[in-house]
Amino acid sequence: MTKVQQTIKSESNPAATSPSSATTRKSLHQNIFGKLRPLPFQYHWAVWYDKHTDATKEAAAQDYDSRLYLLHEDVSDIATFYRVYNNYPWDKVRLRDTVHIFRKGVRPVWEDPENRNGGCWRFRVPKNKAQEFFHEVAILCMANEFQAVLEKEHDHVLGVSTSARFNSNLISVWNKLGDNERSIKALEQTILDRLSPELRPTGTGSTAYFYKRHAENDGFTEAVEKASTVT
Repeated sequence: MTKVQQTIKSESNPAATSPSSATTRKSLHQNIFGKLRPLPFQYHWAVWYDKHTDATKEAAAQDYDSRLYLLHEDVSDIATFYRVYNNYPWDKVRLRDTVHIFRKGVRPVWEDPENRNGGCWRFRVPKNKAQEFFHEVAILCMANEFQAVLEKEHDHVLGVSTSARFNSNLISVWNKLGDNERSIKALEQTILDRLSPELRPTGTGSTAYFYKRHAENDGFTEAVEKASTVT
């Protein structure tokens, strides 16, 4: 267990961290909590729930707004995040349902103006590691650890998602510029570098993780056209 995980656990359960284990492991996320505790996040965040439907693709697209629920509209600091995170029934998330943590003002859909030209890194994470993996990428995202490496590319990390699958979770990190190869590569490397060693993917390719532009998804064009008509 890394120091950041020990800090996390002790936040909700002071007895969960032993002094010996805290001194024998080095954290990959040093100073994150030290930086965050006194200050609000640079950006405010919202938590969304996306309920899967078995309807046809066309019907699902038309009914998307009724499937997307705003759970918490303003996560502005680490204390608020843990009030939401620690009280969420993660074990109750149904198969193919998704939880998103996104910048406030950006909806977690391809057709949102901030997302249309973007894409995401997607990680297939085994069930026994999925919650820890999502927890870490969410903290790294909100703490601007990902954003810092994209500043010079004028790119933005807009959110993270976790979607329940049968024997794994599909965990995504969304960025704004899906055609900027330097930005995409920098985000990949930062995710891999900052994750705890035991959570890092052990392979490459579609069985482990991959990048996909939103425009490459079936239904993207229809969703954007519908959003343009509505607006």
